[in-house]
Amino acid sequence: MSEHSTPRQVHLEGHASTVLPEGVGTLVACVSGCVWLTRYGDPRDLIMHAGDSFRIDGPGTVVMTAHHGAVLKIFPAEAARPVRLSLGARLAGLIAPRWHSAARRLAGGSMGEC
Repeated sequence: MSEHSTPRQVHLEGHASTVLPEGVGTLVACVSGCVWLTRYGDPRDLIMHAGDSFRIDGPGTVVMTAHHGAVLKIFPAEAARPVRLSLGARLAGLIAPRWHSAARRLAGGSMGEC
């Protein structure tokens, strides 16, 4: 496995951001905290909590911003594999989807659901 295919862990302090310049196929898993993902050119935003994961499904720069801090695990596309979520996390995803349209983005950097 090359250094580029090894998963990496990212620690974000409150209101800190990190950028994935091009992440198609990359799997982002939220280990702790809450993070807001937005991708340039995509009207959807995603708010992830501990136990949630998302595979980046299209081209464009992805910006990830933590509200009060978060720990993320980033699995590059060639190393991405399913992440097991707890039953509670899977049920929460079915009951309350976390996608938001661009029209519902919160002004002023507020994280709303975090």
